[in-house]
Amino acid sequence: MSTHKKQTAIRLFSALACLGWMATAGTGPATAQAAEPWESGCLVRGLDPNGDGFLSVRTGPSSKYKEIARVRNGDALFFDNRQCKGKWCLADGASVSKRNVKLKGWFYTAWCEFYP
Repeated sequence: MSTHKKQTAIRLFSALACLGWMATAGTGPATAQAAEPWESGCLVRGLDPNGDGFLSVRTGPSSKYKEIARVRNGDALFFDNRQCKGKWCLADGASVSKRNVKLKGWFYTAWCEFYP
């Protein structure tokens, strides 16, 4: 995903989050569109704050790989949906604690609410 497209997706996500937009299609005040059909985002949801409270980002598509980062509820991971293996996808950028960060690693999609 190009830097411009990532920045556009981050700005769109931030604007929609400020409006209280839910990432489920058709439930928010606006319908977002990705720049390319394979560009997607994962809004991290459903992690138990009384449990671990984080989703690990890893060097490969399995929990056997080294953890390189942790994301929490409300954070977003950006990815190319052609770069997924089963329920694991390769993130290429993120919004963590409302800050844009460079992050490249694999995450498990069970805790994702997908948008465009």
